[in-house]
Amino acid sequence: MKASKWILAGVAGFAAGYIAAKRLPQTLTPEKALNLVKDQARDEFMITGSWINVHPEEVKRFGLPYTVYKGGLSSRLHSTLTQYDFMIDAKTGTILDISKHGEKVAATV
Repeated sequence: MKASKWILAGVAGFAAGYIAAKRLPQTLTPEKALNLVKDQARDEFMITGSWINVHPEEVKRFGLPYTVYKGGLSSRLHSTLTQYDFMIDAKTGTILDISKHGEKVAATV
């Protein structure tokens, strides 16, 4: 086989792989998702701790399907520790919910 055919086959394979990778749904890493939540919540809360579940979950919110990460934040205000639960869209980074730990989320379908 001539070298030009090998080069052409390599370029075609690279192009096919590149296109396939772009078409696959991309999700944020759990670390990136947690940092997004902390960056946005920092304006409202003095964050003293945080965690995130590293395995995304499928949920329905307002009747729409989402792939989400769930996690939590701890905040201290005047010696009172308050914990919050959050849910963030794993694909877009949109925060879908932040509520005090243990409070029932009424909008979940």
